[in-house]
Amino acid sequence: MGLRLALLILGLVLWAPGSMAQAGAPAKTEISFARFFGSCEADFGTSTDPSTATGECGIITALTNQFNASNRDGIVVRTQVIEHGAYYSQLGARIVSRDLPAIVILHSSVLNDFVKRQLLEPLDTGFREVGIATADFTPQAERAVTIGGAHYALPFDTHSWLWHVNLNLLKRAGLTAADGRAVVPRNAAELLAQARQFKAATGKPYFIMLTVNDAQAFSRTILTLVRQQGGTLFPRNAFEIDLHSRALRDSIELLRVLYDEGLASHGHDYAGGVQAFIKGEGGVMINGTWLIGDLHKQAAIRGAALEQGYATLPFPTLYAQPAVWADNHVMVMPKGGTPNAASRRAALRFLKFLYDEGGAWARTGQLPTRTSVIEGAAFLALPFRREIAPIVQIGAALPLAVARQSRVTNAVGDGVASIIVHGAPIDKTLDRLERNVTRMLVRDSQFTGGQTAVPGSP
Repeated sequence: MGLRLALLILGLVLWAPGSMAQAGAPAKTEISFARFFGSCEADFGTSTDPSTATGECGIITALTNQFNASNRDGIVVRTQVIEHGAYYSQLGARIVSRDLPAIVILHSSVLNDFVKRQLLEPLDTGFREVGIATADFTPQAERAVTIGGAHYALPFDTHSWLWHVNLNLLKRAGLTAADGRAVVPRNAAELLAQARQFKAATGKPYFIMLTVNDAQAFSRTILTLVRQQGGTLFPRNAFEIDLHSRALRDSIELLRVLYDEGLASHGHDYAGGVQAFIKGEGGVMINGTWLIGDLHKQAAIRGAALEQGYATLPFPTLYAQPAVWADNHVMVMPKGGTPNAASRRAALRFLKFLYDEGGAWARTGQLPTRTSVIEGAAFLALPFRREIAPIVQIGAALPLAVARQSRVTNAVGDGVASIIVHGAPIDKTLDRLERNVTRMLVRDSQFTGGQTAVPGSP
C-alpha cells in the first residue's frame, strides 16, 4: 500500500495544474545578457512597450521585458548591467574566470580583438536557423561584423558624429538659407570664413569643442577629416600607424586655427560642452547621434536657447569625398556562454527579436543596421532621420584588423589635443606617438601569433 500511495502522489504532482511538467507548458530557459547603457529599473523596470520608453537604457530595458513577456518558448533573459567605463575590463575578467554571458554587447571597433583570440561563436549558421537575413544589413553594418568572410556579430545600430546646430544663432550671423536651414560649408576655407562671420556677428565661438578629458572627440574628428581626403592612418598594414601624411597634418592645422582664433570654445569637457550648447554659447557642437532625442526636446521648451531652432546634419564634406567616423553596437555570443542546445536556441531567438525591433531602437538617435528599416516610412518620419540616413553608406572607421582600437584612438586623440590645446610641437609629438602606437600593436601581434582575424582568414 505504501508504494501505491507514493506512485499516486507522484502522479498528482506531475499532472497538477501550473506544474512545469504539465502537458504543453515549455520548460523555462534562462540566458544572461551583458550590456552597458546604465540601469533605469525605477522608470522602466516593468515596461514592456519600447514606444513609451526613452533613452538607450529605457528602450533596451523595455525591449528585453517585451521579449520575456511575449515569447512562447519559456525563455527568460536576465540582464547584467555593467558600468560603461569598466565594461571591457570586467568582461575580460569574466572570460578568464569562465563566467560567460550568453549574449554580450560590444562595439564593432573591439570585435576583432575577441575574434582573433577565438572567443566568439561564428553566427552564420545560427542566423539561418532563426531567419536573420544578412543581405538586409547596411553596407556600413556589414563591414563592421564580417571578419574572414564570416559574421561574428549581429549589428544592432550605427552611431556616428553629427553637427548639432543652433539655428537661432546661425540666423543672427546670416548663416541660414531662405528655407531656414543651416548654410553648410563645402570646404575648409568656407568653414573658416563662416566661423569668423559667426563670431563677428554673435561674439560667440562657432564651435563648442570638447577639449578637456575627451580624447575620443579629437580622434573621431581627425579620422573623419583624414578619410574625407582619401587618407588612412594605416596605409601599409594593421600594425604600423602613419601619422605623417599630408591629410593628417592639414586636419590638425584646421583644428588648430579654429582653436587659436577663438572660433572654437575652450575648457569644455563632454558634459560641460553639451550644457554650453544647450545654453546657446556656440553655434555648432560636433557630437554623437545619441544626443538627437535630448536636444530635440530642448527645442520644444519655451524660452530655451534652442527653442524652435535645433537641427542636426551629417558632418559636412569639407574635402574630396564624403566620410564620417562611425561605430556600431553589436551583439555577440561568447564561446561557452550557451552550454547546451536549449540555451543556444534561446540566445538566437533573442537576437532575432532584436533584429526585428531595429526600428524601436532607432528612436534613441542611433541609426538602424537594416536597409529595409532605414528606408522605411516609420524611420524616415522621425525627426532629422532623413537627413542623417546617408551615414550608413559613408561611415568610416579604422580597419577592423587593427587591434586595441580604443587605446589607439585615445592615444591619437591625446596627441592631437596636446598639439591644438597645449601647443605641443607637431613634428616631435607625432613622431613619438607614431613610435608608441606601432610598438604597442607589434607587441600585440606577437602575443596573438600575428593573427589579425580568425585563423586562415585573408
